[in-house]
Amino acid sequence: MNLLPKAIKIFFIMSKIFIDVFPPKNKSADEEKPTSENLSEIISEDEADIDTDMEISANIPPLPFGQDDGTRPRVEYNLRRFDASDAEKSGGVKIGGFIKGLAWKLPVLAAVLLLAMYGIDSKFAKAEVKIWPHISDFRQELNVSVETSIGDIDLEKRLIPGYLISAENIIAHETPATGENARQAKAKGTVKIFNNYTGTQTLVRDTRLQAPLEKFNPALSGEETPWFRTTEAVSIAPKSSVVVNVVAAGAGEKYNIEPSVFSVPGLVGTAQYTFVYGQSFEKFSGGSDEAVLEATEGDIKNSKTAAEEFAKEQIKNELIDKIAQQGLIIVDQSAIELEVGEPEILAAAGDAVALIESRTKAKAAAVAYKKADLEKLGREFILANAGAGNLVDEKSFSFDHSFVQEEKTSTIKLICRAATYQSMSAEDLKKALSEKSADEAKIFLASQQGVKQTEIKLAPPWRLAVPRSLDRIEIETVLE
Repeated sequence: MNLLPKAIKIFFIMSKIFIDVFPPKNKSADEEKPTSENLSEIISEDEADIDTDMEISANIPPLPFGQDDGTRPRVEYNLRRFDASDAEKSGGVKIGGFIKGLAWKLPVLAAVLLLAMYGIDSKFAKAEVKIWPHISDFRQELNVSVETSIGDIDLEKRLIPGYLISAENIIAHETPATGENARQAKAKGTVKIFNNYTGTQTLVRDTRLQAPLEKFNPALSGEETPWFRTTEAVSIAPKSSVVVNVVAAGAGEKYNIEPSVFSVPGLVGTAQYTFVYGQSFEKFSGGSDEAVLEATEGDIKNSKTAAEEFAKEQIKNELIDKIAQQGLIIVDQSAIELEVGEPEILAAAGDAVALIESRTKAKAAAVAYKKADLEKLGREFILANAGAGNLVDEKSFSFDHSFVQEEKTSTIKLICRAATYQSMSAEDLKKALSEKSADEAKIFLASQQGVKQTEIKLAPPWRLAVPRSLDRIEIETVLE
């Protein structure tokens, strides 16, 4: 019944196409020439007025030109020229004959067309219905507590599971020393003594060995002397040598001289002076004259205090990092429990150190929770309080939280947001829309509570109503 109007329209369209594709054949020019047989067909009935009851003899002789005895029937013929060009102009088409030839074809064509449309419709008929519902914003706040003794959320009591996390470590720390003390040291080294004299040469302890003045950098000044003294007594056989340890006569870096030749001032004025001498092959070292830092009693005391404070902050940060790595959140950082031992100071008052090192044992613990548990409770709260007959767009869930400090405990202030809309049974809608026209279906959907906008698409193109079968009706809820 729904197919008939469109089928009739398509029928006439197909008929016109059929005529255009299979036109009737035109007669040839020879067939259209006037003859004695077809003359009567060519004569126009309006131009030839013939009394068919009158008898005409073919043997009546013709009258002379211009004479008329009044006794003979008068017949006038008005002949018009008719040739092949007239036939071409007229097209030579006999519509009546063509309609008679086409009469049996059109019902067959219409029947085939209707059967094809019925087959396509029965196989591919469907209705796509889109519904845009009115969207409402849900927003509500609730206070949530964390409880370490439960394993799952408790919506009624507003509880989520808590986890006790701890961190423990030995924290190293350094504080600067503030005391100062002058520190002087004499350069030391080794010298090889050569004896090229004919007799044995003995050098007592503290024998002076003198280096050239140009070896000292910076230059010696005041009462500073270019001497190095032996640290033990030695005897040197003729034509031999002995290595002795020496120490500078004064303190300072200037006595850290490069390899040098040494004379023995105590032999001045004797024959041995030019035959007995010394030589060093490595740079001397250890000479210094500077102020150095050292730990004071106050430095040691301050180091203990600083070590304790640093250990508390460090172990707290380690706990926070550990909790974050496990995907948890601390309920309240101000409620972290800290335990710090006595710092071990690795220096004493008077030690020449620039930094005072310490070691402190520290421990921290706090209650944490999973963000997923908090959001799970929020989702269940929204679903339970969205209102009767309302559905929730689960993609619209949104949660914000902050901490509220109470007398002895900390709670979480959770703000829940979501988009809600009126519930509609797809099965009931399909039953109501079945076999309705597109306009009727739109009017019906617009009358439903909570519907803002609708769209209906029917297939195949000639279908005017929603299919009867519910399986061929698709309903989609568009949330925007």
